[in-house]
Amino acid sequence: MTAVKECYETTEQLLALTQAATKEKRDEQIEQIDRLLAKREQLLPSIQPPYTEEEKKLGREMVEKNKLIDSLLQQIYQSIQRDMNGLEKEKVSVKKYANPYENLQTASVFYDKRN
Repeated sequence: MTAVKECYETTEQLLALTQAATKEKRDEQIEQIDRLLAKREQLLPSIQPPYTEEEKKLGREMVEKNKLIDSLLQQIYQSIQRDMNGLEKEKVSVKKYANPYENLQTASVFYDKRN
């Protein structure tokens, strides 16, 4: 199998994995995505000209699929960011609920001006 075909198949697997990403299995899917990206990164230097017509066609398709993969990875990243922000807000609200008087200022002074 040529390096272009192997890279194309890796890109196909990556696209399928990013399209099927779910919140429940996110950690293992991210690990699989990372492995596929590393594999593809190792394959890219081995792709050398001259290219056949079929390899040129696969290359154009890979570029288009890569754009879609980039947008899907960005969506996954944003989903992770939202979850992290939600956890931070939840942590603050739990802390406020556990100790509602923690942030009260107790160092105030009352001056009586009648004297």
